Amino acid sequence: MKDSETFDAVKGFIEEHVLKGQGEVEADTPLLEWGILDSLSVARLGAFVEKRFGVELPGDTPLAEKFHSLDSVVTFVGELRAAA
Repeated sequence: MKDSETFDAVKGFIEEHVLKGQGEVEADTPLLEWGILDSLSVARLGAFVEKRFGVELPGDTPLAEKFHSLDSVVTFVGELRAAA
């Protein structure tokens, strides 16, 4: 899967399931700082990433750092897929 496909899937999930179609996010939108993601939506996004991309999120990884922006989520997914 290309990074653009990962980007589109994560962007779509956030816009549809978190923002409920009430907004858009860009590659560098600070998801946590702007209150787009909270603890519940971080958990939901984590579950989506695991299921959609067939990866397992390490329990010792602070997701707030990895889910800072769309770009950081895409990078993290790439790292997890490369390690698998």
